Amino acid sequence: MIIGTVPYLNGKPLTRWFQTAEGNASGIEVIEAVPTHLAHMLEQGEIAAALVSSFDSFRHTEYAIVPGVSISGQGEIKSVRVFSRLPFSMVQSIAMDSSSMTSVALTMILLDELYNAHPQKLSMAPDLAKMMASADAALLIGDHGMLADGRGLEVLDVGKAWRRLTGLPFTYAVWLGRPENITPELTDALLAAKEYGLTQIEIIAEEEAERLSCPYGVCYDYLANVMDYNLEEEHYEALRIFKEKSRAQGLL
Repeated sequence: MIIGTVPYLNGKPLTRWFQTAEGNASGIEVIEAVPTHLAHMLEQGEIAAALVSSFDSFRHTEYAIVPGVSISGQGEIKSVRVFSRLPFSMVQSIAMDSSSMTSVALTMILLDELYNAHPQKLSMAPDLAKMMASADAALLIGDHGMLADGRGLEVLDVGKAWRRLTGLPFTYAVWLGRPENITPELTDALLAAKEYGLTQIEIIAEEEAERLSCPYGVCYDYLANVMDYNLEEEHYEALRIFKEKSRAQGLL
């Protein structure tokens, strides 16, 4: 069985177990790709399950969500941020790293409901300087969003803004697949992988700090204190509200 995960720092604790002898014995192979590519592979049946944007669960109601595990945040998320040269209420154009439909939809909801802004969207590669040369604002996600230098710009952390708007956590990604592929065995493996990964945060942070050329403390704090890998009642409620707001915005 092949499953797909994101290539970002925040996904590493959820799949490290598959590199161990026990995880390898599960017969599950893990590949990496950006969320939008994973979603396409899932649609084509190339992979059995994928750690994809939660927005995909709205677009594909025929899919099942693996319970108990997600990529979420209780507030400030640090890795999904909007940068602007103008006050957000004045933004008329925004360049977006469109590799995550969840982040794009969430950004548009927040700009509308918090700032009454309705900017034109431009899809661009995640390069802050080039994005800011083409638009009033820019959305960056994942490692690019976490490491971008926002000095001199207005910065909106979407997780913190969502908490302010709703009082709830936000779920950015879930394990998703066709119901026949979300077997008890796969669910157990993904939950075991989560529990193992949470014991490996220090090691993962050390390896990723070297890969990303950033301080160990930044990676450790992000994985240990910012990320929330659970999927509980409050997360499902946040997903319900996110779906309602996405529909109201005409994003679905």
